[in-house]
This record gives sequence, structure tokens and C-alpha cells, in this order.
Amino acid sequence: MEYEGKLLRVSGDEITFKLDKDFDIAEARRLTIENEPRAIIRMIDERNMTLSQNGMIHGLFNDFSLYTGYPPEYVKELFKAMFSGYKGIESFSLENYGVSQVFAGEFIEYILEFFFANGIPFKYQKFHLASDITRVLFILLKYRACFVCGKEHADMAHYEAVGMGRNRKTIDHSQHRFMALCREHHQEQHTIGLTKFMSKYVLVPIKLTPEQIKEFRIGG
Repeated sequence: MEYEGKLLRVSGDEITFKLDKDFDIAEARRLTIENEPRAIIRMIDERNMTLSQNGMIHGLFNDFSLYTGYPPEYVKELFKAMFSGYKGIESFSLENYGVSQVFAGEFIEYILEFFFANGIPFKYQKFHLASDITRVLFILLKYRACFVCGKEHADMAHYEAVGMGRNRKTIDHSQHRFMALCREHHQEQHTIGLTKFMSKYVLVPIKLTPEQIKEFRIGG
């Protein structure tokens, strides 16, 4: 069991925390013999990776393990070695949240793009909450995976309305921003309106260069 929260008050050896989610007392008692749960308090260095980032990284390791049959620990060391080679750095440790949030975000992006590029199935998670949202959503756009649910073969949706009667093959798409949305969420966007939709899912539309427009085959 791990929880994050905000330290509210300190009085000698007594402290009060406001947790980010409800505390599961039944599970805590199950883990103790004397029915008096104990815990270790570790103060978070806010420069280090977050609990959610750590969970997403190990969730991806587990997805790869389930797909390939490789043990999770082997998968962990494999991706660490691959990413170290990609970055041109020495090996690193994920223990005790010992890498920065930026580094963890880059690692998530690297694993995520590897999955897309190699057709590895995974359970969709809100990866943009653990990293630079623009960079992660760019990967989803590149592989046409829905910004909301991760479903592949999504529609390439314009953020700015193209307008009725305009030829999508002749307009300058580099002047527009894009989202990848599956049919279900594309329909929801039209139903509830763009502003409400973007606020509901905390999305950022992506602007592409002319070269990327051509690479992604937008507009024919």
C-alpha cells in the first residue's frame, strides 16, 4: 500500500496528513499481525518522479511481460538498458523514486512509442498526467490513438473548424491544430461542444509542421 498526501500539522511525534485518496483501513489491518497498522513515512522530493509515474512505468512493464512471457524483472532491466543506450547514459535506478519527474516522463514516452511502433498491446493509462502532455499526445497523434481512451485507428480531428465546402486536400493544414479521437469520443466532442470536451478530458491540440503533415498523411 502506498499513499501520497499533504502534511497538514505537526505536534511533536504526532502528524496529520490529508491523503490524495481514502485510506483502506481494512487492507492495512490485513497486513499486520497485531491489528495495529504501522507505516513508514517517506518525505517526497518533489523534483523526483511521482507515484503515478512510477505506477505507469511498472504498469507498462507488466503489460509487456504479459504479452511476451518474459518475467517482469527481466522486462524492467531490458527497457532500462534500451533507454540508457538511447540516451547515451549509464544505467539508472528506479528504486525509491530516484529519478526526476522529467526523466521519468521521457522514459514513459520512450516505452509508449516502442509499444506503438511494435504493435504491443497495453492497458491505456492517462500517460499525459505523468509527463509533458504535448510530447505524449504527439506520440498518440503519430500513431492515431485516441487522446481520450487510447483506441487505435482514431480519426484525425481538426481543433479549428475547417468549414463547410472547403477542400481538405488544398487547405494549409500546418495552420491548424489536431487531435486523434476514436469515433465514440469524436461524436461526444460534437455533441457536448469543443470547449466543454477539452475541459472535461484536459486535452491539448497539437500543431504540426508541413513535414509532419506530409508524414502523417493528413489531407491526402
